[in-house]
Amino acid sequence: MKKAFTLIELLVVIAIIAILAAILFPVFAQAKLAAKKTAGLNQTKQIGLGFNLYANDTEDVLPAYRFKSAGEAINPTYLKLLAAGDPRANLIEAQSRVNVFFNQVLDPYIKNDDIWKAPTANNAWVNVQDKGTADPGFRSYGGQNSYGVNSYVFKGSTAAFPVSGLSLTAIEQVSNTLLLTDATYYNVLPKQPIAGPCKFNGFNPTGTYQGYWKQLGNGVYNFSAPGDYQVDEAATKLVEARYGGILNIVRADSSAKALNARSVIENLKDKGRDSYWNPFKSDCEL
Repeated sequence: MKKAFTLIELLVVIAIIAILAAILFPVFAQAKLAAKKTAGLNQTKQIGLGFNLYANDTEDVLPAYRFKSAGEAINPTYLKLLAAGDPRANLIEAQSRVNVFFNQVLDPYIKNDDIWKAPTANNAWVNVQDKGTADPGFRSYGGQNSYGVNSYVFKGSTAAFPVSGLSLTAIEQVSNTLLLTDATYYNVLPKQPIAGPCKFNGFNPTGTYQGYWKQLGNGVYNFSAPGDYQVDEAATKLVEARYGGILNIVRADSSAKALNARSVIENLKDKGRDSYWNPFKSDCEL
């Protein structure tokens, strides 16, 4: 006659399974995060290639981070949805319908909207803000919410003030200049030096711009209450949440690299002339 398991034996087996699960689940979680880190780095590499291809067609000049009309609708996603009678066009009303954002400018070179959705980005969207909440006046603003460009390299362009990004030939060290990084807003900056805002390329990050580092990674920036620009551990931990303390960056030579998130935040403060946020490798402009 076959002997059945005793209650104690069953409890021992269950305990062993529970211990193994407790050991293996963190390993599985780490493996999953590592896979997402790799996927995110590959996505930024493709975006870097998109910038490079665009520059090849424009005599090495990068695009503006935003083009804005004098009032008429020009956002390509808005126009497409409106023509099709798609109700999602309503999500691009107000400011976004008169803007074209850098991800839309690169669309002919990338041709894949999913590239703009980082694997671990909170409420990732592209072209149409169909996730998360926002001020209705800024709904779908920025074109996507997974990546931000370096505001020292890229500027916003309007009908009254047409501009473009820097020429790649004007960038002192293309392999050591950041173009784009993980973020929740479409243009970002690092923390500013203790001595005060650092001006490059005619851009002076005064006022709320000094808090734009809080949008790096999975960070969230409150435009109406920016808080302390220099010391904010809670904001830093949000930035780090994107890939467990790592941020992916795209450099001006179109290469991509994974870096420590805090080093990205502090790089201009720590490195000054040699910072990868600094396109000219010079002292701050007066």
